[in-house]
Amino acid sequence: MTARFSLFFLTLAALLFASCKTTEPTLKRQQPAETKSHRKVPLSQYEATFNPSDYDEDIEQVQKPHTTANHIIDEESTADSIIVESEFLQGFRIQIFASVSIDEANAMKSAAAPKITEDSIYVVFDPPVYKVRVGDYRARIEASQKLPKFVEMGFPDAWVVGDQIIQRKIIRVKAVDTLKKEN
Repeated sequence: MTARFSLFFLTLAALLFASCKTTEPTLKRQQPAETKSHRKVPLSQYEATFNPSDYDEDIEQVQKPHTTANHIIDEESTADSIIVESEFLQGFRIQIFASVSIDEANAMKSAAAPKITEDSIYVVFDPPVYKVRVGDYRARIEASQKLPKFVEMGFPDAWVVGDQIIQRKIIRVKAVDTLKKEN
């Protein structure tokens, strides 16, 4: 036991000595603050050589984009606006995939996006499963009519499920109405 203790003590002493020895050259490499300060250029030298007129633009070049932008803003204020309102309702979606991994669900959503362009794709977490669902259908018959299309696209396990859907309404607001509301 004393042999092990002495071997441990010698190894520890050698490591301590070696670590102290390696810090010595780094201390020698550091330069004092006085030698570094002569490299700094005073700010007054930069201020003396700075000429702000080198950065000036012609007044016409600056005013032209501003007048163009103001003209576009005036046109937009007289045009009608379109507002999209979202309403959450109970409806149906088509579930095309389910997994316990969010990465697999997001990968399936990304893979399905080029194939499914006319419907929205959602990843829904219903513990402990992530589900990829498609569409916002108010009636089950509407979703059932679309189901064979998804099976043909390569989603053989697709099926209709009840879910909360997003019903979007597009509302056109006339420019006269918005001006009255602002005043």
